[in-house]
Amino acid sequence: MQLVENTNWLSMARLILSASRQTAFHVHYNQLPILLHCRHGWDRASQVAALSQLLLDPHYRMREGFSTLVEKDSLSFGWTWRRKE
Repeated sequence: MQLVENTNWLSMARLILSASRQTAFHVHYNQLPILLHCRHGWDRASQVAALSQLLLDPHYRMREGFSTLVEKDSLSFGWTWRRKE
């Protein structure tokens, strides 16, 4: 169990969810365009973008929409699911 805790995955998940909520808030309530940039790599920016779209658009919460979201925000940019550890 200690090895899992040492990865800080819970802290990272919290940060990604918080950024996604803030992004969705500014897009929806303030009607602001958002530019996402992550200084630690492109994984987090695409995760924040995808989660924000899930929060904003009910289409992406359906099976077909979710499939489209995964393809356009992950697979088309070369995100390799199998290499992530």
